[in-house]
Amino acid sequence: MSVAHTAEHLFMGSLKRLVPSIEVKKVETEGEKGIAIILSKHLDWQIIFEAEKMTNRVIDKAKEIKEHFFDSLEDAKKAFPSLRAYEERITGKTRAIEADGYDYSACRAEHARNTKECSFFIVTKFSKAGKDLFGIEFYVGESAKMKALEIAKICMEVNEIVGSTLDTLKRTVQNLKDDFLNTRKRLALLSKKEAEDIKFIEKNGIKIYLKIFDGLDNKKLMEKAGELMKNEGSVVVFANRDENAFLILGRSPNLELDCNAILKEAAMKFNGKGGGKPEFASGIVDNDKVEDALEFIESKI
Repeated sequence: MSVAHTAEHLFMGSLKRLVPSIEVKKVETEGEKGIAIILSKHLDWQIIFEAEKMTNRVIDKAKEIKEHFFDSLEDAKKAFPSLRAYEERITGKTRAIEADGYDYSACRAEHARNTKECSFFIVTKFSKAGKDLFGIEFYVGESAKMKALEIAKICMEVNEIVGSTLDTLKRTVQNLKDDFLNTRKRLALLSKKEAEDIKFIEKNGIKIYLKIFDGLDNKKLMEKAGELMKNEGSVVVFANRDENAFLILGRSPNLELDCNAILKEAAMKFNGKGGGKPEFASGIVDNDKVEDALEFIESKI
């Protein structure tokens, strides 16, 4: 725990040099792993990368970690104007941790005696945690080295899959993503046109609109179902294939069909999930079971 706290101080000290307005709101460490929540208007991987480099340079310089004790936080700030502190949590006597002129932080936790004990520092995850809040996961020491090797291995494997080099990996993946989104958009437009004129079959005096789509936006499909459900004596049974098959079952107000019960039964029978209201329900099943699920639902009407 001591090396994780020490490395976190060095990293935050580095981030403050790059983005002075950054504030640390919370830090949790366990062994050689830590998570920090920071407040900042902006943060990206390039800033984190620069701070990582700065942190590891300081680690390699084997700077001494020093303790200073003061009667109050105010006295500590007079001695070290750049001192970082959770001011709302500190009262009375204050302990300041100094990384030999690089970083000053008010902290009660155990620390290493020298930055060299941290060995290596790496950030493994970075994401939004709220308004102007970011969560940063990091590792220190041997765990950090293993994580770095693991990340390098994954990058090399992805290089092989997409046929790129390390220098072109980011651009190649971005191009693949753009191509995928464009293809999905074109497929959605085709499906939308297909949804504009849906024929119905009649069963026991009920009009059943039953169809399977591919890649249509689920929201658009629900809107179309809502339009058809306005027709008296109508039932809509739609499925939309994507990562899973999205199911929709709805009926017009003059019918007494319990869509919720039927869809739940279908989902249970075909290893899916779903539910809703008596007049409208939705859920998902595996793509390879969608025909069977629709056939089962139709049999219940």
